[in-house]
Amino acid sequence: MTDSPFHRRRIFIVALVLAAVTLAIYWPTRHFDFVDYDDPDYIFENPDVSHGLSTWSVEWAFVDQHSANWHPLTWISHQLDCQLFGANAGPMHFENILIHCANSILLLLLLNSLTGAFWRSVFVAALFALHPLRVESVAWISERKDVLSGLFFMLTLWFYVLHVKSQRKKLFYQLSLASFTLGLLAKPMLVSAPLILLLLDFWPLNRFQKWKPLLVEKIPFLALSIAAGIITLFAQRAGGAWENSSGIFSSIENITVNYVSYIEKLLWPDNLSFLYLRPEKIPFMEFFLSALVLNAVSIFVIVVFSKRPYFFVGWFWFLIMLLPVSGVFSLARLSIADRYTYLPSIGFYLLLTWAIVEIGNKITLASLRNFLAVMGAAMVLIPCAVLTRQQLFIWQNTETLMQHALQVDPNNYVARQNLHIYLLEKAHPELKHPRINSSSENSAK
Repeated sequence: MTDSPFHRRRIFIVALVLAAVTLAIYWPTRHFDFVDYDDPDYIFENPDVSHGLSTWSVEWAFVDQHSANWHPLTWISHQLDCQLFGANAGPMHFENILIHCANSILLLLLLNSLTGAFWRSVFVAALFALHPLRVESVAWISERKDVLSGLFFMLTLWFYVLHVKSQRKKLFYQLSLASFTLGLLAKPMLVSAPLILLLLDFWPLNRFQKWKPLLVEKIPFLALSIAAGIITLFAQRAGGAWENSSGIFSSIENITVNYVSYIEKLLWPDNLSFLYLRPEKIPFMEFFLSALVLNAVSIFVIVVFSKRPYFFVGWFWFLIMLLPVSGVFSLARLSIADRYTYLPSIGFYLLLTWAIVEIGNKITLASLRNFLAVMGAAMVLIPCAVLTRQQLFIWQNTETLMQHALQVDPNNYVARQNLHIYLLEKAHPELKHPRINSSSENSAK
């Protein structure tokens, strides 16, 4: 049934519609400008990038730790853009859109192949494509590393599934490992991917009858993660990733509250900003309630694991992938960031979708159940698309971005100073002033 021409045609049409809708929503960004937050340091004021591809620039991408980060493949993609388009923001924005569309299609194909639940897979992929939290990763040129690492993450999982299901196991295993390597070179946040592969072994691949071979086959992935993690820690040392002057308990407070803040943004994406400043102090009751929520959900998904393994996989996908940027390493004045949800959110969407379907299946009348499913999906996806389009225009240029950040938080001194510098340089182009960017704010990325 799943290999029938009808099924393949349905997948093709739905994937095409998903890509078309995503492309239409993000289409205005092709006219957007650079923003004076990371973009100068990453692209048009960085001669190692703006001069395009060369033997020297590729070597620089691998050995330099510019902006307290190590993501050579992302640097090379920016260099290639400058080689082809010069310092022109439009094509760079469009490239981000195309990669995000590809990621959304790959997620649909991946989940459908893994679970066989076509419409649930469609909903998760659509939510991933259209949620307002994606805007920062797609509309910000400097966040090419998000969409690019996301592409190789999807390919890593896709080839891994083919390794499990096909006869050409060695070939697809090698392709999965190669994709994972490229993903780490695009953004080291993929260090947790070996654990995601293990989660998929639990469900839906159901491979844990013989768990030792599964652990052995993850050793190369784990070795690459460790190597990338060590390099990244050294690179980010200049950005404060090893600083933790606030103490262990304060770190636990921040991690706990940050996780719940992400859940709130996923469920109710209101007052989104490019920079959420870390509060000076977290009220104890906020920490207590956050800890209660996280522990309650974790205990629940563990208790129901044997009957509902998808809850366990979705929840721990979310927790594990967010861990490197949850506050384990100091984020200085940064608390959370929309861009950090790009891949972790998939696990949360999976959990939510399968939970809603399970509740809906209690309705015995099929026609009513299907009607409510369609209406429910529309009531979620249409507002997401509208909010994404609204959020998109915040990223038109530095002025719109900083003004919106000040509307969300009037005390955002980074936005205030960068807006002041932008307006000053706009009035007097001959003047140049240092900006505050993510590396100067010691924000791990």
